[in-house]
Amino acid sequence: MAFVMNVRRHSRATTELDLVGEVLEAASGPLRSQLSDLIVVEGAEVLLISLAQVTAMSSAGVHALMFGYTTAVDHGTSYRVRHACGGVRRVLRLAGVLDVLADSDDLGALLLATMAPRPRIEY
Repeated sequence: MAFVMNVRRHSRATTELDLVGEVLEAASGPLRSQLSDLIVVEGAEVLLISLAQVTAMSSAGVHALMFGYTTAVDHGTSYRVRHACGGVRRVLRLAGVLDVLADSDDLGALLLATMAPRPRIEY
């Protein structure tokens, strides 16, 4: 499935970025660019990232979302990744970033995520 990004503005301060399809290696560059534009250029105060329609995510996708998180923190933007389900939720959980990405304003989640033991992956 192709990767698509849809930007919706809920208000002057709040922007939502809906991701659709597979967030794999090829999608990570455009996703980083879009996140940077929304945060740095457009100055979004609140950026909501919806993963409701994401069917797959690779480590490159996780890194792109974390890039958005760190960029948002650096620029004072509230950043929330929402609606991750199924395999995508599992990837974020295994990467140890599910709670961190849920709310950039929750520094406690960031501290817990950095101290928590990583789940063991069985192959």
